[in-house]
Amino acid sequence: MTPTALDRLARVRLLDVYRSVLTDRQREALRLHLEEDWSLSELARALGTSRAAAHDLVRRGVERMETMEEQLGVCRRLEAADRELARLRGRVSRLEGQLRHGAAAEVGS
Repeated sequence: MTPTALDRLARVRLLDVYRSVLTDRQREALRLHLEEDWSLSELARALGTSRAAAHDLVRRGVERMETMEEQLGVCRRLEAADRELARLRGRVSRLEGQLRHGAAAEVGS
């Protein structure tokens, strides 16, 4: 399992939102694999299991989180809120620039 950087970010976000629905073992495996960037071999050694078992543990955890996201859409809504916040911050920044420009023009008059 070698997710792209974008996939990894999406899975980290899923973990942030849905970690409480995972088993303790899945939660720890996904934390180490996704947040600490541990390889499956490192994960298997730490968990005292085979690489294949570590892979299955990660896969089942990811599937569980993806199923929850399909049902609830929390990450999707958070991403939409992030986009709206960025849009609003850009608008505030432009308005601040206009105010500064207007105030500078008044001082120069």
